Amino acid sequence: MPYIRRNLNQFRKVYPGIRKEPVYENIQRVEIGRIVFSNSNSESFKFSNSYDSPPIVTFSAVGANANVNLYCESVTTKRATIVSSANFTGEAHIHVMENV
Repeated sequence: MPYIRRNLNQFRKVYPGIRKEPVYENIQRVEIGRIVFSNSNSESFKFSNSYDSPPIVTFSAVGANANVNLYCESVTTKRATIVSSANFTGEAHIHVMENV
């Protein structure tokens, strides 16, 4: 799974004659996926990562019949339930980020 990471050597204001090799620190876990709706208004997405607290979840409807409103009904450490304003057939793209 992808991680958001930062170079710890860039946070110091030291300008040596020889450049040091980057030292990276992982600061956030990121997960992406798709949810397929087939003439329904509620679907759930199971996370592949394990989280200590409920993560931040964003999503958007994709497709020709994507003229619906999507909102999150519940988010736990293992899954998210997404509800649409009306029944539709299409997909929703989902982004999950660890809550830091």
